[in-house]
Amino acid sequence: MRVEGASVVRPRALRSGDLVGVCAPAGVVDPERLARGVAALEGLGLRVRVTEGTVGRQFFTSGPARARRDELVGLFTDPEVAAIVCARGGAGAGALLPLLDPAVLRGHPKLFVGCSDITFLHLFLDQLGLVSVHGPMVMGDLADGSYDEPSLRQALFGEGSPWRSDPEDLVTLRPGDGEGVLLGGCLSILAAAAGTPWALRPRPAGTLLFLEDVHERPFRIDRMLGQLRHSGAFAGLRGIVFGDMKGCAPKLDEGYTLEAVILEALDGLDVPVALGLSSGHAANPAVSLPLGVRARLRADGASATFEILEPAAL
Repeated sequence: MRVEGASVVRPRALRSGDLVGVCAPAGVVDPERLARGVAALEGLGLRVRVTEGTVGRQFFTSGPARARRDELVGLFTDPEVAAIVCARGGAGAGALLPLLDPAVLRGHPKLFVGCSDITFLHLFLDQLGLVSVHGPMVMGDLADGSYDEPSLRQALFGEGSPWRSDPEDLVTLRPGDGEGVLLGGCLSILAAAAGTPWALRPRPAGTLLFLEDVHERPFRIDRMLGQLRHSGAFAGLRGIVFGDMKGCAPKLDEGYTLEAVILEALDGLDVPVALGLSSGHAANPAVSLPLGVRARLRADGASATFEILEPAAL
């Protein structure tokens, strides 16, 4: 499905009063939490349209895959809709990938925001050369108010400077400097996509990876990193920054650390590695990260600095 030679496309930045579409490409949505998240988007000065199927249900998803596909594509092709924010992750987004027409989405670039299982759709958009945003979802961090508003405003509206971590945000696991195109998302989804037509597409000229997950045992973290590494996802790697990895640490009586597991899995890769970027399944207010733009990781001593070098939208 990969669009060979596709140039990078940044969508138009939002303006106050723009219409944002909300749909549920994956899991089942709670109406009360959805309403709170919609109110948060409206509080940013945006109008919101929620698709009819967002509160539907089939098994563990919000509806049949083709229905979810139709609502997502409908928002992309609707000229009134300036951006799309996913209602939630959960499970089911991967089933949409073989049903999507690359030419249709490539022909209607617009801001697309989500995380967790939505990483499947970020992979699809990246193969089309479209920048997307690993950011808070309507029923999740937007509903809870647990998102980093400056980075979301920068990603959506282009306000202020691209996001940069504070000195105490990240912990260095391996020192060094690295710069490349920022790719990644939820580690378990990236591993699940390995070997498919929508696998992570590394940049030979330089990739900076962001990897995060929640409540995954250390042996699974080790296995998923190995799967990505041996499937070629680390080609051109310039650095890795991990998320909070909430709930992924071993039990206290197990006698080892998650950091040691990560470094063992990455042994032999001479790139900087840092831990603690709160985006996605975050312990702190969730940062919005544009995927497909250049970023830099500087790991020096105990702390590290991560910064976005280009905007998500123009």
